[in-house]
Amino acid sequence: MATEKSVLSLLDKPKVVGKKQVSPRGYFMEIYLPLVANNAKPGQFVTIQATEMSARQPMQIVDTNPEKGTFSILVEAYNRSTVELVELFSEGEELFNVEGPNGKPFPVEKYGTVLLIGHGWGAGANYPIAKALADAGNEVYIAIVGGSRENIYCESEYKQLFGEDKVSVYTEDDEYGKEGGVVQALEDFINEKGQPDLVVFAGGASHGEMLAEATKEKGIKNLSLVPSLMLCTSGLCLTCRVKVGDKMVMNCIEGPYLDGNQVDWKNVTFRTGYYWDLEKESLEYFLNKLLPKLKRKKEKKQNQ
Repeated sequence: MATEKSVLSLLDKPKVVGKKQVSPRGYFMEIYLPLVANNAKPGQFVTIQATEMSARQPMQIVDTNPEKGTFSILVEAYNRSTVELVELFSEGEELFNVEGPNGKPFPVEKYGTVLLIGHGWGAGANYPIAKALADAGNEVYIAIVGGSRENIYCESEYKQLFGEDKVSVYTEDDEYGKEGGVVQALEDFINEKGQPDLVVFAGGASHGEMLAEATKEKGIKNLSLVPSLMLCTSGLCLTCRVKVGDKMVMNCIEGPYLDGNQVDWKNVTFRTGYYWDLEKESLEYFLNKLLPKLKRKKEKKQNQ
């Protein structure tokens, strides 16, 4: 039965209450929306529509603060929807729509030794899961991986929470930390500490595929965040479908963390990259044509 508080929370407008740039393309944003802050579980996500004309963008919840009624996300600005979010919205401004929490919570239980590997934005996605797994009595280790140093996120947060000896950092260009990618992070861990009981991965599909090949070969349980196109987030439009073993799964309601060893990663990579040329065209049009107009309009409104 809905309480007065829960009914009133449906009337709250999503508002940006904090914004911090942490890399050339990376931003932490804190958003006020008690409905999400009070109900989100580790592994769940929100769908953000920044403006009335924006596409809906799924974003993993990095942290929640129920007392303040806020939740945090890590935004890596790479397409039109994410660039709109970081370029057009500052503290105190309302977003058009935020829906959530969406998806199935991560299955938090006692696994034993757990290695969480986050590539790029995936380090933020894994953060609440790492905390929950540690609270459940697991021995938790973290590997943060990025193409270069500017793609390394949450390093200080993880080290503060787990200690420096539990956190490893890798860059594929050897600019910072150890040299290597997600597979190297797994191999180094096995050489130093033995096979983990569970690997948790979040990041791009191509990296998920490489890691799954390694965990499957070694017989290591793998739960991976599967990035997929999403529209309805209710399992009706079939846009987010992912083949897992011999079943077709609706990622928006049964994911986003799925059995990485059974995911058809090649199909995920194909589907997520299918519209990339159109995405680039849309982003260029937004940056060159729309963004200057929208900023002038915003400045004019603020000066009135």
